[in-house]
Amino acid sequence: MQTQTNQNHYDVLQVSYGASQEAIEKMFRFMAAQEHPDAGGDKKVFNQIVEAFEVLRDEKARAAYDRELNLETQEISRLKENSKQAGPDAALRHEMLCLFYARRREQTESPTLGEVAIEKALKLEAGTLGFHLWYFKEKGWIVRGENGGFAITAAGVDQIDATEMRIAGQLRIAATPETQYGSLVAV
Repeated sequence: MQTQTNQNHYDVLQVSYGASQEAIEKMFRFMAAQEHPDAGGDKKVFNQIVEAFEVLRDEKARAAYDRELNLETQEISRLKENSKQAGPDAALRHEMLCLFYARRREQTESPTLGEVAIEKALKLEAGTLGFHLWYFKEKGWIVRGENGGFAITAAGVDQIDATEMRIAGQLRIAATPETQYGSLVAV
């Protein structure tokens, strides 16, 4: 079966996914002759060609390989779709860290927030929070309290300050003819 370190068997034999047995055999013979070590070919490439042919020529092995390949393709598509979350996740993490910050400022004696409270406050889908909590803990921005909730650390406060300063640095006050005091505009 295919592993993440091996090339796709169809790619190795340079045939399409739906190639006939005849096409697979023709390409195998052609490529094996070119890459055979006795003819000066690359032994590693030759072994990949033989392995691909062994799987694709056997009906049952090919069907099993195709099922695995389809699962991998679906997994990659799912990951690709989820990778689009990186930008929105950054904004969500900032909002979440600000939530921890506000809790610490308001209730210094009991600054922790539980997972359910965080999910409700930020209207998160189930399963989304775990990644962000892991990230915050790895960065040292939050700690788990004795009651099981999470609280912001000094490093977390520093992170918010740095982020807020970057955001403020992107804005400047510009006087406009309409207003005496000016307005915020993006730089």
